[in-house]
Amino acid sequence: MKVVCFLLCFAFLMTPFPKPARGQEKSPQTIKVKIEANQWDTGLILKKLNDHGKDHGMKFEVADEGYEYRITFATGQHKNTLLGLAGAGAVNYSKAGVTAYDAKGNELFNFERENRYTDSGATNAAAKEIIKRLLKLRQPQKK
Repeated sequence: MKVVCFLLCFAFLMTPFPKPARGQEKSPQTIKVKIEANQWDTGLILKKLNDHGKDHGMKFEVADEGYEYRITFATGQHKNTLLGLAGAGAVNYSKAGVTAYDAKGNELFNFERENRYTDSGATNAAAKEIIKRLLKLRQPQKK
């Protein structure tokens, strides 16, 4: 009896799950954003938004008109003064600052992600947070 149960469980686990037909796959929702940043930061944040957005059915496109959100974004460096006090010398870390507005110019949120080793790491953390907050904002409001 144990062998039969084991074989049934094994057969179930080895059975491939059906995949949706090509026409049934959900295409990502395109979100038009205006990104206000320098050229380097604009490309970096757009790439990170699309990398992480595809896991949530989101695709970001840059637009100067007809956008849903305007995002100001900048990376920078700051010193870790605690390590400096401990005798480690000048240790710099990357940070990223984000402020997001709706199409009418109302501020939706702003935050900073600090203490990352690289600008890319700070941008990555910022993109994840932007997506998290946009998902929350785009949920239907419960009454």
